[in-house]
Amino acid sequence: MILDKCTDACGYVAAALAAICLGSFGVPAKSKVVTRLDADPMVIQTYKSTMAFLTCWLVVLSGEPIKFTSWGVVSGIFWVPGGIAGIYAIRNAGLAIAVGTWSSIVVLTSFFWGIGVFEEHVHSELGACGACLTLVVGLVGMSRYSKPPNRIIEVKEVDKDGAVYKEINRVSSSNDMDADISKRTLSRKESGGNIDAANADKNERKPPSPPRAFLEIEAFLEDDNADNDVESQEKIQKSISILGQVTVTKRQMGIIAAMFNGLWGGTNLIPLHYASREGFGGPMYVISFACGSMLVTIALWVIRFLYELYRLDGAALKAFHALPPLYIRQMWIPGSLSGILWSAGNFMCIIAVTLLGQGVGYSFTQASMLISGLWGIFYFHEIGEDMINRWLASAVVALCGILWLSYEHAK
Repeated sequence: MILDKCTDACGYVAAALAAICLGSFGVPAKSKVVTRLDADPMVIQTYKSTMAFLTCWLVVLSGEPIKFTSWGVVSGIFWVPGGIAGIYAIRNAGLAIAVGTWSSIVVLTSFFWGIGVFEEHVHSELGACGACLTLVVGLVGMSRYSKPPNRIIEVKEVDKDGAVYKEINRVSSSNDMDADISKRTLSRKESGGNIDAANADKNERKPPSPPRAFLEIEAFLEDDNADNDVESQEKIQKSISILGQVTVTKRQMGIIAAMFNGLWGGTNLIPLHYASREGFGGPMYVISFACGSMLVTIALWVIRFLYELYRLDGAALKAFHALPPLYIRQMWIPGSLSGILWSAGNFMCIIAVTLLGQGVGYSFTQASMLISGLWGIFYFHEIGEDMINRWLASAVVALCGILWLSYEHAK
């Protein structure tokens, strides 16, 4: 139908469009609204699955018949859990490093399945391996140099109105894990023996009261060691304990989640290869994929409800209220936008894989890292200024890998 007159050029155009959409779908997931609500990754994934289901029927307008294959459910089993992990990764590790991590893994898995298992044709297997490694090196470099600006603490004493205060300033540096580079000043009156001797001799007067700003911030620093504990408290708030044995930061958990998305979620189009043998290739597979993903999403909600039911000793109403809220009124715009971008990217991925194969087509779509990196640099300011040139150099290497991989594709 829609692909009857398409050539490889259509596949490359589809792959490029897929990269743009897949590199941008995480932007709404990091919006101020979503961050403020601290929406559960499963909630955002539900919006993605819902929009994929609602928009999949548009392929009927292109003349595709409404047909369903169970391979769509298999794709959903890979995609939905991987998608949840991917959203968690974006929220905790940053858009650029999350997409870079799973993109590198997806290239390797796609190349293994496409060239090693499905025996897709290339001009040279050695050349294809070189192109794949070049692309991975570029993506790893882009991920490596996606570190956000740092905030370090400078402490200096300030003599104000006869009293000595410690002023703690946060300034930018290139090794931090937090994208927020705002500057905050915390001040605390030093206890004991710091009143100016001249003031003490004059009628034993007490020094004037500190300015209101100092008093307001002083309430935050109740402990004498508060100045030294600022960084340690932030690390505690950003760390997660696994079974009480291992402690990792949320950023590290985000990277682990991105790796899972690359290994598990990155194989979501492998079933397309087998579905094509049964006559469900190309855009026709979109309906099966979306319906299967919606079924898997619903199943995961049921499993989560059963878990809450078990945790709360069979109290059904409490278990229902324990489920993460959907925040429909606040989330429908960013959630729908994220779902639409992903659905469009997935549609283009299916076309690219159908025309170019798993090894070349799906690897090509991982240029989405370039798009997410640009969002990270210019919109979220996730990458420090001293890292931008290194990131751009890595991006050039990745582009060379993509062009080389395209050259190696053969019918």
